[in-house]
Amino acid sequence: MIDTDETKFAGSLAGKKIVLAVTASISIYRVPDLIRDLRREGADVTVGMSREAAAMINPNIMKWASENEVVTEITGYIEHISCFSGNPKDTLLMVCPASYNFIGKASSGISDDVPSLFFSFALGNGNPVLIAPVMHEGMMINPINIENLEKLRNTGVSIIPPRIHHEKAKISETEKLVDYAVRSLEGHVLRNRNVLIIGGRGEEKIDPVRNITNSGTGTTAWWLIRTAFRLGAEKIVFIGNTEHGIPDYVQFHRSSTMDQFEANTRTTLSSFSFDLVVNSASLPDYRLERSFKEKLDSSEPIELKLITGKKLNHIIRETYNGILAVFKLSREKDPNLVRINFKDVEPDLIIFNPFTDEKLPFGSVKNNYTFITRDGAIEAGYLYKPRMTWNMMLLLADKIGEKSQ
Repeated sequence: MIDTDETKFAGSLAGKKIVLAVTASISIYRVPDLIRDLRREGADVTVGMSREAAAMINPNIMKWASENEVVTEITGYIEHISCFSGNPKDTLLMVCPASYNFIGKASSGISDDVPSLFFSFALGNGNPVLIAPVMHEGMMINPINIENLEKLRNTGVSIIPPRIHHEKAKISETEKLVDYAVRSLEGHVLRNRNVLIIGGRGEEKIDPVRNITNSGTGTTAWWLIRTAFRLGAEKIVFIGNTEHGIPDYVQFHRSSTMDQFEANTRTTLSSFSFDLVVNSASLPDYRLERSFKEKLDSSEPIELKLITGKKLNHIIRETYNGILAVFKLSREKDPNLVRINFKDVEPDLIIFNPFTDEKLPFGSVKNNYTFITRDGAIEAGYLYKPRMTWNMMLLLADKIGEKSQ
């Protein structure tokens, strides 16, 4: 058994199998952590290693991480076939790290070791195939390697872009590797869909160094971004801010003040078509009537006047009539009354979180969520954000499908 932190994992690979083929690279030291995180996400992982990889790191380490026997040679059990038993769509071949040598062999139909034999069968068997190239930058941009990667793409192989650093094409962050693995198995859910996510905390400037803001962390938005990608969204745009790193597969428009949120939302909606808009931003209900261009003298008292302004949901609905999901934090407990408060914008889904004085509803905490649709309320229960965003995105994907029929 493996420990699982529900604040970091959604269980989105439950019931799935990943055959992880490992080739020789100094990045191999990262693989045990990847295996453990894939398992924490719910996957059953079987590892196959080339002879050169097994010489770099003891296969027993991979066995410890996966809790499965490691394939280092093909025997009479025809492991390159038996490892892929079951529904091909539920088993992913992930080659990580994928060396220059492996890419050349795979693109040329050569199968002379465990990873290339795994590849030769999986590609023909209909299993999704995902590779993570790792090598020196000069080898990565070698025209032959570029041609070989393109050849693999044309056969349906997905490729994780490496992280270029100090003239080396390095293995991506483990979070990103997991995102791509989930996308390879669940990407049909939002395939060819475009998603706009708005999130983070809002602030109003008092002067150049002081703000009125709240305790929002942007954690929900960060998980919405990752979940949309995992489920296969074609284009993901994020307007807002978060304490977490923004994945490079997202188009990001940093916003913090209400003016920035409003301007970026109007521009984005007018310039591109979206199948889904999700507003999870924790924005101020008030604006300052006046802000100061110079730093205020703190030795003197000052009065600030707050005024109400137009809500971002209304701004969204001025130009967008597609599927809209909004978040609501309120002391109100009746979902029907919560729904009435949104009658002017008619969202397709309200993610409702009752506010209590026990704890702040921000960050990686478990909250009691209710999904309020146009037809009624669904008690989602007490969930951490990874699972909550997964469940809500699956629900919204169904609504997108219904609308497009």
